[in-house]
Amino acid sequence: MRSTPWAVRSGPLGVTLGYVAIFCLSVLSVHFAPLGSEVATWWPAAGVGVALVVLSPVRHWPLLLGGIVVVTGVANAVAGRSPEVAALFGVGNASECLVAALVLGVHRRPFRLRAPEDLPRVLLAIVAGAVSVGTVIGATVTLLRGAPFLDIWGSVAAAHGAATLLMLPLVLMAGDPQARASDAPRAIQFLQAAATIAAFAVVHHGAQPLPLAFLPLPLLVWGAQVLSPRALALEVLTAGVVVTAFAAADGGPFGSDPDLTARSRDVLVQLDLVVIALASVPLSLYVSQRRAGLRTALAVGETYRRSLIESVIATMLLRPARHGLVVVDLNEPAGDLLGVRRDDLLGRDWVERLGSHGDAVVEAARQMMAGERGGWEEELALAGEPVRCVRLALSWVPDTASGDLVVAQLVDLTEQREAQRELERERDFNAALLAATTGTSIIATDPQGRITYVNHGTRELLGFGPEDLRGRRLAELYDPAELRERAEELTADLPKRGDRTLVGADGRRLLLNVNVTPIRAADGTLMGHLQVGEDVTERALAEETLRGALDRERQAVEELERLDRSKSDFLATVSHELRTPLTSIMGFNEMLAAEAVGPVNDQQLRILNRGSRAGQRLLGLIENILTLSRVESLADSSHHVTLDLADVVTHALESTEPLEHPGLEVSVDLPESGPHVVGDAVQLERALVNVVSNALKFSPRGGRVQISLETDPPGASPGLAVVTVSDTGIGIPAMEQDRLFERFFRASSAVVSSIPGTGLGLAIVRTIVEGHGGTVTVTSQPGEGTTVRISLPRAVA
Repeated sequence: MRSTPWAVRSGPLGVTLGYVAIFCLSVLSVHFAPLGSEVATWWPAAGVGVALVVLSPVRHWPLLLGGIVVVTGVANAVAGRSPEVAALFGVGNASECLVAALVLGVHRRPFRLRAPEDLPRVLLAIVAGAVSVGTVIGATVTLLRGAPFLDIWGSVAAAHGAATLLMLPLVLMAGDPQARASDAPRAIQFLQAAATIAAFAVVHHGAQPLPLAFLPLPLLVWGAQVLSPRALALEVLTAGVVVTAFAAADGGPFGSDPDLTARSRDVLVQLDLVVIALASVPLSLYVSQRRAGLRTALAVGETYRRSLIESVIATMLLRPARHGLVVVDLNEPAGDLLGVRRDDLLGRDWVERLGSHGDAVVEAARQMMAGERGGWEEELALAGEPVRCVRLALSWVPDTASGDLVVAQLVDLTEQREAQRELERERDFNAALLAATTGTSIIATDPQGRITYVNHGTRELLGFGPEDLRGRRLAELYDPAELRERAEELTADLPKRGDRTLVGADGRRLLLNVNVTPIRAADGTLMGHLQVGEDVTERALAEETLRGALDRERQAVEELERLDRSKSDFLATVSHELRTPLTSIMGFNEMLAAEAVGPVNDQQLRILNRGSRAGQRLLGLIENILTLSRVESLADSSHHVTLDLADVVTHALESTEPLEHPGLEVSVDLPESGPHVVGDAVQLERALVNVVSNALKFSPRGGRVQISLETDPPGASPGLAVVTVSDTGIGIPAMEQDRLFERFFRASSAVVSSIPGTGLGLAIVRTIVEGHGGTVTVTSQPGEGTTVRISLPRAVA
């Protein structure tokens, strides 16, 4: 048997207390039994025993019923009855408990007294139990004492039935929230209970000249109205105790009448107890059921009202009228959707605002009320600014407090329909766009790689008909040999991004640059793949041609580099071979000018000096050619060391002293030490000599030349050492400044001024500076002068 969910259960403590109550009540009932009677007038222990069995699991019944037999038998023996009578009385009480529990059906499922329709079953169980105990005890007394069976049977059954009737309803209401509920104030309930018990005490206390037992009954009826069923059951039990107690003391309307026999008095008391119970408990159950129904109805009404008001769906209550549908109520979303205030619609005919749809709505409402249709739903446009597209659903609610009603629910579809139209426009645009992409292949597949869509461009490129590709596997379009070679690059039998070869319907091979991407649903489920390919066949051929041209160009460059190296080697060889005899010639010329071999006249000396200057220029040209021939060695940093740049500048200035022109103002701004750079001192000194020599050479008499060395000057990048050489010479035209670093280029201003030079100085300077990771810049204004800046990276400490 399933365990009962009741709040009250007969656990070990409850069973123990129940046995104590049965014992005490049995002893008292026997003690107060009428003189000469074999049975008691009222047997409350029967109600306690039935309650114990009803509240206990069926597996405990054998032990529990055995305990009832023992406790009841001992109680009867203690009260003065013979052992055999006491034992059989115990068996009779146990049989009553078992029969009542079986009739209630608590061995199958728990039973609670909640509604009036449950009361007949309770009464049947009480009657069955009373018949059972009356039969056992009547037979016992008849056999052992010789008393009339029917008299004993009737007395015992009435005593036990009345007691159980007063106690069992209270037990069966235990744990039921509805049985504890009452709407009356606590003070009224307390007043009613006190007045009822007091009335019973007054009516049954002492001798009564008139039969006034009926007087408390109106109070019981009042109690059924204001008390909970459980409180009333407790009040009825208390009243029964009062009536029985006073009747046993010869009080009340039954105990004070000398014409009544003891037997008649017992019957009247028991009937009074039955009337008390049956006059109040059923009424209380009806009132409780009505009270619960009212609460439920109010709750449903409140729920419906809140559902209407708080619903996010626009809802209206409409009452059919003679020519339309009158608005009874509507919620806020309905007012917002219709664009009107709630008070402007209440009590008015809504059909007027439906325009051409009004007749259809009224006809649908009429058909629903006539039972011709169960509901009506339609999509329509509501007149107004702006026009709203809604789905209107009607349903009929008959027999409400306001009469027959029609519930109208409106769902705003305006944005949905606009979005649908937008999607349709986008679909049409995409279809047109795909149809126009004749040079691009677009193919969609399902998750298994079968083609589900191809655009016009694919059919044009591959030469297939409109339905030739649908359903085929995309891998069938690719070159099989290429797929086998690049199988590791496949995804779901589809190639990844890259150039792939496709075979057309006529066997023609096309090279397409494809990109395959998965198509997934919103939940991440793979729906297929989309391949977008661009025909790159011609581009691939062009690239192949270009690669061939580049190979030929590379070979030509290598040949030019070889020739350039040969030229450099030739120039170095020629320059070296020229420098040796030139040095000898200049030496002999200087010996003649010094009259080492004999005197010379002035004209001869001028000719010799001219030859020395020409030889010096030629020697400078040879040195410059040798420097340019060693461009490759300048890029080799294996022989670079850390240098003090101030020392390099100082040595360069010392080398230019023989070339110093008279009448020039030369200023030098150098730090005492540093900055340090990494490089070749000889090459850097040669570059600085060329720059300073140019400044001195191109500055006229009275001019000024400034040489400075700075670390991280303003406007320069950090980590640089900058040598600046400025002069106030003839300057360089702006259009010629971009060619200053070309070999053998000389500015027109130098040519016009007949200033000698080879046009290799600045080319050598840039070659040396860039070989050290630096830069050289020239700024000049014709007639104002020239500024040359050499920037070199500083050495890391």
